[in-house]
Amino acid sequence: MKKFLVVIALLLTMSLLTACGGKKPEPTAAPAAKETVTEKTTEAEKPAAEVKQGEFVITMSHATADTTSLHAGSVKFKEYVEKESGGRIKVNIYPNAQLGGDRETIEGTQAGQITMMSSSNAVQVNFVPSAVIFDIPFIYPNLEFARKVLADEAFIKAISAEYEKNGLRYVGTSDQGFRTLTTNKEVRTPADMSGITLRTMENKYHMALWRNIGANPTPLPFNELYTALQQGTADGQENPVELIYSQKFFEQQKYVVYTNHILQTIVWIMNNEFYTNLPDDMKAVVDEGSKVALAYANEFQDNNVASYTKTIEDYGVKFVELTEEERLAFAEEAKPVWDMVEKDCDPGVYSAYMNAVKAAEDSSK
Repeated sequence: MKKFLVVIALLLTMSLLTACGGKKPEPTAAPAAKETVTEKTTEAEKPAAEVKQGEFVITMSHATADTTSLHAGSVKFKEYVEKESGGRIKVNIYPNAQLGGDRETIEGTQAGQITMMSSSNAVQVNFVPSAVIFDIPFIYPNLEFARKVLADEAFIKAISAEYEKNGLRYVGTSDQGFRTLTTNKEVRTPADMSGITLRTMENKYHMALWRNIGANPTPLPFNELYTALQQGTADGQENPVELIYSQKFFEQQKYVVYTNHILQTIVWIMNNEFYTNLPDDMKAVVDEGSKVALAYANEFQDNNVASYTKTIEDYGVKFVELTEEERLAFAEEAKPVWDMVEKDCDPGVYSAYMNAVKAAEDSSK
């Protein structure tokens, strides 16, 4: 029986081959060679199965309120990189010191527990000594001048190298405008600062600045400042208008004095190992997203500072505009800080920065 079935199967196979002419199918000809032109497939063009959603996760932190320019820039960064990476990069933002204060999040960024953070350079000095370069007082005549200096390519290259030595990638800077003085008495001269207990950051250059001017500088954590003003532990403080508004310091002060002594430079940093290990196409997305975010943070600050000022004025706080002569009197007392900065800063960074200042001066003439 089995032999019969085998014979039937063979006959059927032979009949099929005969019906097809008994020929095997000719092999398909190889496609003609193309010119060596490489077409890059974008993330948007890839089939969904080829794009790994959330392949890279960026944990992003800052210590200020979600109404500030830092947060606005962070949100812009998130929107850009998530879209342009086709979903491969996921960004989680933690404002209001949810992951700790500036010091803790800088440490976390060095260790890789946090991917990216932004803060005043004055805190970062404790980790990258050359970040002190941003703390030279009374060096910028206006905001446009300051931003021109900080965009200088030679300076960026020099300061980036110092951050990299400490496991950090220097992403760039935005700012919150100039730091201003708030007090409960009108101040127009250094002599007026006598007897004022002034809250400063835990930064020896800031403390030296105000000690030279005549105040009694007292370092306090940022999150304790409102209570210190309320209870009279501090008579005054110094911060940009954006923070005076967002943290409601104006509720405990009578005057805002436009000393404009230091630009509130916000340095954005990233864990360098995380960045280095990104594929080149994702590095490009992060780089461009960073530029977009920094520009937007400055734009946000510029567009909102007038409304901050009005809110503070409406509360009853008086703004004091110093004359050029009055401001120069403060600047003269602050000159010793310049020597401190030069001594502690990497010579290459200091030189590149001063060259950028000179170039900005020449272009302003």
